[in-house]
Amino acid sequence: MIGFLQPLALLGLTAAAIPPLLHLLGRRRPPTVVFPAIQYLTATEREHSRRLKLRNLLLLLLRVAAIVLIVLAAARPVAHVQAGTSHPPTALAIVVDNSLSAGAVVAGQTVLATLATRARDVLERSEAGDQLWLVLADGELRRVTRATAHATLDSLTPWPVRLDLGTAVRAAVRGVRESELGLGEVVVLSDLQASALSSGPPVEGRVLVLEAPSRPENLGVDSAVSEPTRWTPSGSVIASIGGHAAGRTAVRLEIDGVEVARTVASAGDRVVLEGSAPGSGWLTGIVRLDADELRGDDTWYLGIRASGPTAVGVVTHVGRFVEDGLAVLREDGRIALGNVVQLADRPQSGATVVVPPAEPALTGAVNRALAARGIDWRFGELLEGEWSIRGDLPGAGEAVYRRYRLSGSGDVLATVGGDPWLVRTGEVTLLASRLEESWTALPVRATFVPFLEILVSRIAIGSPGIVHARPGEAVRLPGAAVRVELPEGTVAIPASGAILAPQRTGVFMLVDAAGDTVGVLEVNHDARESVLDPADRTALRAALGDGVEVVSEATLARELFGGARRAELTGILLGAALVIVVIELVVATFGTGATRA
Repeated sequence: MIGFLQPLALLGLTAAAIPPLLHLLGRRRPPTVVFPAIQYLTATEREHSRRLKLRNLLLLLLRVAAIVLIVLAAARPVAHVQAGTSHPPTALAIVVDNSLSAGAVVAGQTVLATLATRARDVLERSEAGDQLWLVLADGELRRVTRATAHATLDSLTPWPVRLDLGTAVRAAVRGVRESELGLGEVVVLSDLQASALSSGPPVEGRVLVLEAPSRPENLGVDSAVSEPTRWTPSGSVIASIGGHAAGRTAVRLEIDGVEVARTVASAGDRVVLEGSAPGSGWLTGIVRLDADELRGDDTWYLGIRASGPTAVGVVTHVGRFVEDGLAVLREDGRIALGNVVQLADRPQSGATVVVPPAEPALTGAVNRALAARGIDWRFGELLEGEWSIRGDLPGAGEAVYRRYRLSGSGDVLATVGGDPWLVRTGEVTLLASRLEESWTALPVRATFVPFLEILVSRIAIGSPGIVHARPGEAVRLPGAAVRVELPEGTVAIPASGAILAPQRTGVFMLVDAAGDTVGVLEVNHDARESVLDPADRTALRAALGDGVEVVSEATLARELFGGARRAELTGILLGAALVIVVIELVVATFGTGATRA
């Protein structure tokens, strides 16, 4: 098999038509009139005409051959030397994509099964003197033998992670270049997702990329969040559906194995699943789609903290609007009477919502009480004017007429005039205004009761300790957690709180020293794996470099270890052209001399 490194130079073969054209033009002669005195010369011409025609034809062929050989040499042809099946010792790195998307089923088997078969075929071509590396979806470079590589491929399953193809290929190239062997190749076996490409310096060396297999239609769960994070005991989950498919699919919400909500959705939809928790405490929620060709992205895990209505009590006078609003919430069953959350004009023990005191002279005592609780926030000067509430909560946009300037550090949940208006630190939540109509228009608006419910049921209690991660990702856990409960056992959390998330999806409980669950670790797949659209050759070369060759299965079998048995024919063709030019010169010179004689 012969190929060309500069195939555009073959356009020069059109120059081979020049000698025949000149030859045809040379044959055109004007009409002649034969005089009696020169009739004797015509007999001599007929005797030599055959010899002249043969010489001219030979010169024509030699000149055409010389032009063809020179043009072919300019195209830099290469040929594969098939001198047996062996090859010199070669460093070979194989990238096998076992990311989540490789679990897609095509023609009755997973993409990973097909890729693993191709990897075994490549390994069978290796020899004892070769050095082998294997790169999987985690991007790590593994030095292997044929036996260990086969064992790895036999047990390989799709991992719920995203393959960074750029990182994996560059790691493979680095391993090949660091080898002491002079020859090296990288073989990439992947579904070539466009979302897997990452930019970086162009790779150097020979990289053979097997063309992408056909892709099935797919729908997956891109994300799901609990709203609110604490159910009392009802709530909702907002799920985003991704992928690429024309149809619709059923979307179900299961909590501890009980289906509590169902709807239908298509790619790009954002759906709300409402229901009631079947129990209390920390529960495992799953958003589940109907199974399709890629099942790894059909589920999304989330932790749900369920409890009864929040017990709320009023310690000191905080205004009749607040007391009336709490009464409405109690009648609706959305809160209960108690002291889990307390409303007062100064911090109490436990979760407290602090409103400014009715008398400005009392702010000094409130600030001292805040300092005693270790809270950095302080009430400053009293301001009057008109501003609007800014924040992601009911009541945003309502007017504020009087407020204290809050100074300190902590979570700012709403602002007024660019200053903090609703803040939270630890178990203490502060408002810069009293909830009375002379301070703000909020108490006489329809959004007041929803605002009050969020204030006492969510903000004051605080968000549950939910940590989100992808499989194998480094995360930092809440300080109170000392161990993680995994299916295979308990794993201790170091003092720094930093761990690697499990290499599986699910909800894992975080437990403190007393044995109480203080949060959960949610581990879910990377949503980019749901988009199965492959990258084209242009995108691959833009991300990895122009040296990347995208090949078919047949071409891969032919090109594998081909760099060790490939010879360039440019020198041979130039030598042959030189010989032909010399022969043409001799024939032309000899013919001219013979004609003159």
